[in-house]
Amino acid sequence: MTCEETRPHIHEAHDGDEALSDPVRVHVAACSACREFQVDLASLTDALRAIPLAPLPPDALDRVWHETIRARPRVAWATRSSRRLAAAAVFVAALSAASLYFVFAPTRPPGPSPVELARASAQAEMVFGYTARALAATRDATADRVLASRVSPAVRGVAASHPPRRP
Repeated sequence: MTCEETRPHIHEAHDGDEALSDPVRVHVAACSACREFQVDLASLTDALRAIPLAPLPPDALDRVWHETIRARPRVAWATRSSRRLAAAAVFVAALSAASLYFVFAPTRPPGPSPVELARASAQAEMVFGYTARALAATRDATADRVLASRVSPAVRGVAASHPPRRP
């Protein structure tokens, strides 16, 4: 194992992420540079932990906050040029969509053929003929019934079996 391969494992073991594996331990025991690296890392961590924490002044956070907000660049969506650019982009998108629709739109199916129209016309005439015959038969039957039940007895002077209805 090389020093370049060993040092990331030393960092991870120092951070507590993993324990040193046997090949890494063998390398550290044999390599003085990696042993020194491990000792330096431990002494640096101890030195950093020994530094006392300085109290944060009460107004420091407010100053940092205000400077951060002031330093942030403002997005100018409300400018005329950006509005024009957005309008142009919308126009181009709409024009592109309309063009694509007309280029790739499905074609309408063809209308009925002359043979289909003739067949439909013949069928319609047949249906109208049956309907006319049925209406005529109904009209004749109704007229015969009225004549037989109302008019004939009145002409003969016989009272109708049903009294006349008033509207």
